[in-house]
Amino acid sequence: MKIKSQFKLLIFGIVIIPLITITILPINIYLTSPQYTLLKGYKEIRKIKEIDLTEEDWSIVQKKIESIPPNVQVAFYYNSTVIISNIPELKAGLYLTPFEIFEFMKNTNSDYDYQFQSPLLTKEEMEKNGGLNYRILVISRVPIPEKNRKHKPLFYMQILIFAVLFEFFCLTSVIRLSRVIYKSITLLEQSTLKIANGDLDAEIKMPKNKRLANEITSLVQSLEKMRTSLKDDHERRVKFIMGISHDLRTPVSLIKGYSEAITDGIVSDMDAVKNSLSIISTKADQLEVMINDLINYVKLNNTDWQQTLENVRLEPFLSNFAQSALNTSSVYNRKINTFIDVDSSIEVPMDKNLVSRALENILSNAVRYTKDGDSISISAVQEGSVVLLSIADTGIGIEEKDLEHIYDIFYRGTNSRREQGMGIGLSVVKTIIDTLGWNIKVSSKMNEGTIFFISIPLGNGKSAKSPAQ
Repeated sequence: MKIKSQFKLLIFGIVIIPLITITILPINIYLTSPQYTLLKGYKEIRKIKEIDLTEEDWSIVQKKIESIPPNVQVAFYYNSTVIISNIPELKAGLYLTPFEIFEFMKNTNSDYDYQFQSPLLTKEEMEKNGGLNYRILVISRVPIPEKNRKHKPLFYMQILIFAVLFEFFCLTSVIRLSRVIYKSITLLEQSTLKIANGDLDAEIKMPKNKRLANEITSLVQSLEKMRTSLKDDHERRVKFIMGISHDLRTPVSLIKGYSEAITDGIVSDMDAVKNSLSIISTKADQLEVMINDLINYVKLNNTDWQQTLENVRLEPFLSNFAQSALNTSSVYNRKINTFIDVDSSIEVPMDKNLVSRALENILSNAVRYTKDGDSISISAVQEGSVVLLSIADTGIGIEEKDLEHIYDIFYRGTNSRREQGMGIGLSVVKTIIDTLGWNIKVSSKMNEGTIFFISIPLGNGKSAKSPAQ
């Protein structure tokens, strides 16, 4: 359960439980009070016609009932009959003579204090009748605390029970919440220490019980993603350095070897010296190109260039690229087909130079791995909210085992190892396309050809502006 939810539950319990108790306790007290019991009996007794009382008399009786304290037990005695009572021994409807009533009180006066009242007997009636000629006798009693403590009011016991239960709820909630937070923070601390110590191989384990998931464990999950990302980045850096070392070693070794041969006089013939110097110059140029490629690749991985994107009309841009490809078809003896069907008003944010470089890299690969007379097709079609750009060739294709690695830096497939280069061309393409939020896929079959698909989204309101704008 989320920590936020547990806090809500705790606050809910702290606020709602007392409110419920405040509501229930008075109701419970009333339902267990003499007034509640007597009033029920009072309403039933009023329907008995044999009881000769006026409405005024009943009103006096009702007021008497309502004034009875909760801890007082009362019986209303009328015409030798108990008509209303909450005294367990004197049930309503019980017939008793005055002598029997006094005997009952005599036998129980060690546990109770008794009191008699006649609410309907006035001073005038006493003088008129010459004595206690009462119509209703009210017998009330209260337990003597020193004699019988079991008769203490239940109110305090109810309050005590509520306090204990409420304290138990708060205590268990706080303990549970503290335990969850402690475990989560401990897991987070252990995980961060591993990463801080450079241990990127140790997987950060998440709680298997989903009920233990909370905001802190979600942070640990994000930390695990960061660890994986750091590990991948570290592996890429190692691979990057190894790739640079491997690819730069060959031209450097050749330059060093021919330089030493000339310096040591091993190569002394003028023609041989000129040939050696030509090789040194060629390898130096190759080395310069490789270094520039590396610098550009490193710059691409710094995504600050995203802040300088401009809205570019897509149709003219793709048409210019297609025309450039057509211009090179005669030079390389390739048959190039183009089809651009995109609304001329559509604009997308991009860096024109980088996107041109990415498309040129794909096109140069298509030219490199096709032979004279093969076909290269460039197509761009708008489908709903995207433009689908494809560059296809009928060349030698890419082996299936190489397809999942073609975007890895320095990776050179089976069919490309005899070609010059460092193997970062398609890695550059992937970086540019992904950074722009576009999507690139490839499909290839051996000896049939390769197709690169680039999906360009048209969302985010990037549309052409009218001249007035």
